[in-house]
Amino acid sequence: MSASYPNPLNDEVFLFGASCAPYAKGLDWPMEEWDRDLATMKRLNFNTVRIFAPWDRIEPVEGEFDFHKQDHLFDLAEKHGIGVVLNFGGLFWNLCGLYPPAYLLKDARCQTLMNTPEAPTHSITPQRIICSDDPVFRSHAFRFLEQTVRRYAGRESLAAWMIWNEPQSMFCYCPHTQVKFRRWLERKYGTIEKLKAVWSTEYPVTHTCWEDITAPAYACGLPIWFDWVRFNQFRLYDTMSEITQMVRRIDPSGRPTTSNFVYHMAATEGPLSTPRYGLDIGRAGEALTMMGVSCYTVEHLHDLGPGYLTAYKLSRLRSASQDVNRRMLVLETGVGPNKRMITRAQRLMTFWHLIAHNAKSIILWNYRSRAGDSQVALFHLMKWDGSPSSRAEYMGEFSGMLQANARLINTVYPERQAAILTLEDQQIQTEAICGDYYPYTYVEAHDSRVGAYKLLWDLQIPADCIAENNLDELPMYKLLLIPMAENLSPEVAGRIRQFVANGGTVIAESTFGLRDQDGRLQYRAPGFGLDEVFGCWTSDREGKETAPVIQCPDGQAKVCFFWSEFELAGGTPAARYADGKIAAVRHRHGKGSTLLVGTEVFRQYQRNPQQAMTRLLQGEVLASGAQPTATLTGQAEDVEVARLSGPGGILYLVINHAEESRRFRLHLRDEIAGCRLVDLQTEDERDLTEDLQLAGKEVLALRLEAAETRKPAPHAMAGAGVA
Repeated sequence: MSASYPNPLNDEVFLFGASCAPYAKGLDWPMEEWDRDLATMKRLNFNTVRIFAPWDRIEPVEGEFDFHKQDHLFDLAEKHGIGVVLNFGGLFWNLCGLYPPAYLLKDARCQTLMNTPEAPTHSITPQRIICSDDPVFRSHAFRFLEQTVRRYAGRESLAAWMIWNEPQSMFCYCPHTQVKFRRWLERKYGTIEKLKAVWSTEYPVTHTCWEDITAPAYACGLPIWFDWVRFNQFRLYDTMSEITQMVRRIDPSGRPTTSNFVYHMAATEGPLSTPRYGLDIGRAGEALTMMGVSCYTVEHLHDLGPGYLTAYKLSRLRSASQDVNRRMLVLETGVGPNKRMITRAQRLMTFWHLIAHNAKSIILWNYRSRAGDSQVALFHLMKWDGSPSSRAEYMGEFSGMLQANARLINTVYPERQAAILTLEDQQIQTEAICGDYYPYTYVEAHDSRVGAYKLLWDLQIPADCIAENNLDELPMYKLLLIPMAENLSPEVAGRIRQFVANGGTVIAESTFGLRDQDGRLQYRAPGFGLDEVFGCWTSDREGKETAPVIQCPDGQAKVCFFWSEFELAGGTPAARYADGKIAAVRHRHGKGSTLLVGTEVFRQYQRNPQQAMTRLLQGEVLASGAQPTATLTGQAEDVEVARLSGPGGILYLVINHAEESRRFRLHLRDEIAGCRLVDLQTEDERDLTEDLQLAGKEVLALRLEAAETRKPAPHAMAGAGVA
């Protein structure tokens, strides 16, 4: 169950700044230049820095701590009125710092990570990772973490505790982790007999006690593998939760604990971002008091993608935020050269896109170039000597405009209309049965989720994501889409049943609910009594090679990959195959309604949309009562309209994600008669009675206010957001 934490931040300030020295690795630029750096930041309207407290640099000798760099930066921050986000905890796959202190690696004092069963048990090179389950290492790490929190909790300039940088959890097969795995299994199953009943699928499991169990090296026996992946995720989010609880115990101010989740992980794109990386977004999000994001757009190998894909990733992360208004902190986003250089138009559009998805901070990577080692003359905002670059100047202007509108931006939020079921367990189960010897790759399967999101995005309907951690929030929505859900648990099935009975609309794609949470086949799909909810069932599927076309009300459509025929259980056919068999079923259950289609329509919408099927889906979506933020007519492809509302008022962001200009007519949902639409970037009043033309990557930010309202002391940004 999700918790909700109150607002600990100042609504009068939008956190905008950059990461700077001291860092966790590489060579910092000289300390004598830091005072000038922070003075320049202040002139540029930057108000926040992110710094590191790396354990291996602060305690190179056991028991001897040197925080002089961090102390100096805090002193300068307070001198210049700059807030500090302190990254003091984990980095990547390490519990504390990027590298462990060397003294813990001497004489095999601690257990290094064994990422395969055949890995060496010890290594003494400083780059080696110590297993976070090693009790000696863990004790020393938490001692350092607690000492750091106690040292800086009293600093007025401290804005947030960053407990982990881009968290991941690598498999470890060391003795400490094996013991922890056995205890986790014992808590889950209670008896060894219950475990054997679940695990004995691929082959008979003959364990007689918990100590017989060893972790699997690969997915041979799916229930065994599912538990190993789940446990690896548990190792990470349980440790993150322990750090957050320690911070909350020591720091009474309620400053947020946060972590910059790599936003690729939200879309699980290919081999770099599978469930094997150990990040359960929902449960790890529960370990923080406010979600954080690391969001790049063009700088890395896998960054490029269409606007709807970025929107999906941000929505999934936002949905896991424990903040009472689901706010996020963008703790890292690219600003300088790497594989590609982001343009001014791309950069400003991305800033607005982050705000559209509830970002309440923007921290750039990086303020200056590293002075040595990796990332020299890469990712930097300023010139090499610390003087402002042209990109620093325009970003400073942008921050000035944000500060003039901070109360509005900080107190308006995306609304709840529709949700997509994105269960973490389904990712684990699907990923294990994808690949060269299976029907499709994981990316192809996961495109069902992306396609479901795009269906709503194209209709300008805001969408959130529902996972195991926030199932209680399901009643807050009018519409639920269910993509890529071949596995279901009785609990989730019960939530779906209740949602529909209480008046919600559900649209699902086949094959839906054909296995349970352990991968066991159900003779009817959907199982778990959901045939009553959807008014139909099937007990077979075939591949597209044998498929007849689907006769939709507005024309024909092809199937995607698998296809199923339905038997009615109270429902009404919504579409038939060419041979007359039933391809889609519409049903009323309780106060709500359902639509189940016999092929992967959401994946198809992403990869090869069928016009007739699209119209059928769009009709069901709009009939659900989920409200679009706006309607657009004309050339509006790749245009996103976000509506944020709250105590601060109403803010519309009209974002052209395309490289080319777009011309269209825009009709906002709100009645604007008697109101003014004010452009935040120029403070000019805008008239939407004529066609609107946006250049490539241009953004129109509109504040809706009563006609007599006049905002004092406007801060206009010339040309902001224009290509």
